[in-house]
Amino acid sequence: MNPYKVLGVSENASQEEIRQAYLALVKKYHPDKYVDNPLKELANEKLKEVNQAYDMLQKKQTSGGSSYTASGSSSYSGQYASELNRARAYINQNNLNAARSILDGIPVHDAEWNYLYGILYMRWGWYDRARVHFTAAYEAEPSNAEYRSAYTTLINNTNPYTSGPQNSADRDDCSCCSICSTLLCMNMCCNCCR
Repeated sequence: MNPYKVLGVSENASQEEIRQAYLALVKKYHPDKYVDNPLKELANEKLKEVNQAYDMLQKKQTSGGSSYTASGSSSYSGQYASELNRARAYINQNNLNAARSILDGIPVHDAEWNYLYGILYMRWGWYDRARVHFTAAYEAEPSNAEYRSAYTTLINNTNPYTSGPQNSADRDDCSCCSICSTLLCMNMCCNCCR
């Protein structure tokens, strides 16, 4: 896949041009626009492709740095390190249900656990829940740059609109989609996570 072609930008595009193209495509293919549409699956596939292309360009920009879909393993070595590193690997492979299954089986909810759960909620578009977990991770280990960046980005986002699950029984007062929140968080994730 040519990520530049997917995002519709030239290979000489600036980081800001890439980000703007990405944001426009996320807005165009966002699942909330296709709730009762027969093109829902096609839009979901296109959105996955757009996210993958953006992640590829972010990794290139950060010279091999990590993101939510980064390759490589975490440097985490605390309690339940094996399980947490496996969960992170599943997140990197976009196998969110497998990651959640592992995280749900870990009884100790330390900073790394909260951070990884925050990533899951980010991916699912549940930003209020992601904020809770990123806050817990940051407060437990404020010197960790990865946790601090996730926390800071979400806390500094003052847009009151967030996206959540479509089933109102699963929502915690989430009302509607916020493309700005999504993009801000994705930009943060791609630029700073290890």
